Amino acid sequence: MWSRIKPKKTYSSIFLYSCIAVSLLTLVFTMFLSRQFAQSAMDEINKSNQEKMNQVVKTSEFTLQKLRQFALRIYSDENIALWINMGENDYSALALNKAAESVREFRSSEPFIDGIYLFNFNLGQIYTSDSSIYTIQDFYDQAMLNYIKSQNTPYLQFFNHEVKGESHLALVVPAAGPNQNYHGFVAILFSKPLLNEHMLQISKEDQNKIFIEGKNKEFILGNTDAALTEVLMGTDTPEAAEQGWKWESGNETWSIQTAQLPIEGWKVYHLSPISLWQAKITKIRTEIIGSSIFLLFALLLFLFWQSYRSLKPISDLAFQLQSKLGKKHPMAQTTNANNEIEWIHSGFHLLVEQIEQLDLSIKSSKALVKEDFLRQWILNSKASEPVEAFIRSETKIIQTGSFRMAVVRLESYVRFKECYDFASRKLLRYALGNIMVEVLANHGFAAETADFSSDHLVALISSSASGEDTELAIAAMEEVRAQIRRWLKLELHAAVSSVLHMDDNVHTVYNRMYELTLIGFIYNEDRVFTSEDLERYQLGEDSNLDEDLLKQVIYSVNLRNDKALKSYLDELTLHMQALSYEECKLQLTHIIYSIMKSFKNYKTFQGMKSIHTFLEQFATIGEVNSWLYGELLQIMDQHRKKNASSRKDEVAAEMIEYVRNHLHNPMLSVDDIATHVSISVNYARQIFKERFEFSLSDYITNQRIEYAIKLLTTTDWTVADITEQSGFQTKSTFYSLFKRATGMTPNQYRIENTQDKA
Repeated sequence: MWSRIKPKKTYSSIFLYSCIAVSLLTLVFTMFLSRQFAQSAMDEINKSNQEKMNQVVKTSEFTLQKLRQFALRIYSDENIALWINMGENDYSALALNKAAESVREFRSSEPFIDGIYLFNFNLGQIYTSDSSIYTIQDFYDQAMLNYIKSQNTPYLQFFNHEVKGESHLALVVPAAGPNQNYHGFVAILFSKPLLNEHMLQISKEDQNKIFIEGKNKEFILGNTDAALTEVLMGTDTPEAAEQGWKWESGNETWSIQTAQLPIEGWKVYHLSPISLWQAKITKIRTEIIGSSIFLLFALLLFLFWQSYRSLKPISDLAFQLQSKLGKKHPMAQTTNANNEIEWIHSGFHLLVEQIEQLDLSIKSSKALVKEDFLRQWILNSKASEPVEAFIRSETKIIQTGSFRMAVVRLESYVRFKECYDFASRKLLRYALGNIMVEVLANHGFAAETADFSSDHLVALISSSASGEDTELAIAAMEEVRAQIRRWLKLELHAAVSSVLHMDDNVHTVYNRMYELTLIGFIYNEDRVFTSEDLERYQLGEDSNLDEDLLKQVIYSVNLRNDKALKSYLDELTLHMQALSYEECKLQLTHIIYSIMKSFKNYKTFQGMKSIHTFLEQFATIGEVNSWLYGELLQIMDQHRKKNASSRKDEVAAEMIEYVRNHLHNPMLSVDDIATHVSISVNYARQIFKERFEFSLSDYITNQRIEYAIKLLTTTDWTVADITEQSGFQTKSTFYSLFKRATGMTPNQYRIENTQDKA
């Protein structure tokens, strides 16, 4: 069945398989990602709700304790205490006036207070904060009188109290009732809306619900409706309620966290509607799936275009080969007659055979085989038995059982390719190999060369088993370099190995010798390298680029200090002598890229298309250092043409703009600002001090204080939020700096300025 519907063309079948694989992978990954996102989102929501609950509990305990202390201050006030304990014999209107004045002061200093009652049972009088005097019989709040007469709690206890149709949180001082023979009491009514807003941190926009349940399962504070509260308080709390639990009410499911207020014996509930978060999570999951489908469609289009553009020519080539070779070709009679790749392989084999026949007419087959076997041996570590037998019989290099390997590499191979076409390069490498063999023969060494059709050639040189001819081999290779420089005008780097044997891993030696030919780029040493140089030039343990030195190079250019620039450049390139050629090129590429990025407005580096390729024109690190130093001197000259004063003004303006744009970041530092404007930290401080006569650090602090003042007077944000938005790391630091600047705490400043505006 599948063989019938399977596409016949290679590009079509590959496209089909790719579509199936990409579709399955994309769908599986999308489902996994969306599921993980949903789970992570719910975990984060529960964690956030729990943190909010903990914060509410801490704030509530602090606020209630503060209100108790404030109530005790009212009760212990000298004027108030005098009046509430006054008898009929020592009654004084002046004492009442002083007590009333104290009541007004206390009420104005604490915004949570809605009302204050002063009870004097000796006189049978009650004074209220609205400046009214009542007798016990005509006092409008008889419920409060009954509570005071009946209460016998051993400590200050808040309780619900309703008067004139409004519900308050009330507190009576002292805590014990008539059993203690007290004749004077102070009752304080606190505003529930303000306690909801500031103690429970409830806002109108928040769709979460918070409420406090009393010891007798009565509603104390919160923003839940009466029906929901009544049902929830009548529900049994699960055993694992500390980690949160789910509760269904009507059409809504709530995530609930609970906590205790131990002093009061109250219980705090935090309700979060799960449907709200699920709707948001579902929306995002839908967007993820939709984006994945769109991405999948785009990938399929790309795969089709790639297969059509890249693979269709293969199908066309296979069709042409089938037409050219005809039905009588052996390939047409096999089971792979419809396989386009097999037809191409067959066609290329035929082509290779024809090319080899042509080559045989130019060079003897034995020479071709010998060079090919030598390449196989070098690239495959050890020679197979047929190859070893052939090499032993047809060459003289291992008749003694020992030999050396020499690698010669063309310097600046990119320029070599630009100067000569393919045919010329092949002829030059062929001539290079012949010169090498002839020179080595003149020094008494038999040699065979192998051309790797790239930037280097490999020579296998006969050697004595004792290795006594090392110096002679090095001298011979020096003569090879000299003769090639003389006749072919080519510069070479060369390396010679120690004595090798047929069983040695020649591929590893080949890689090491080639690496040695690259050392000239790093150390500027013009000689033939040997195996002993490998230990001398091993990589250091720390080959990372020193970014601080690179910054100093850039700072030196900005400061127009050419002596410091030269020193830092030399130090920057010095450590590269412990790196490999490729690592050295990578670090030099990074250095030039960083400098180009820092001075992108200058024309010095423009037009350089590839740094990595550009570096290949240099023979040593010293040449790169000299070139880079010259380019940076040109940038310094362009710097000098600018007016120094206008440059400082420009830098100062950039620093101010950067500070204003990053004011909310608590980690903002002078180092960040200096890096942004590409100057040193000390010079940044100096320029700012000259222009504005105060330090850059003071400017950052002043800007943060001004921004905090603006938020205090124009928003109702909490002080904690303002601290974060202004960029202060801690609340204590904000309070300290704010009070030093304004003489007031943030809350005092907000209250005073709000009253002034009112």
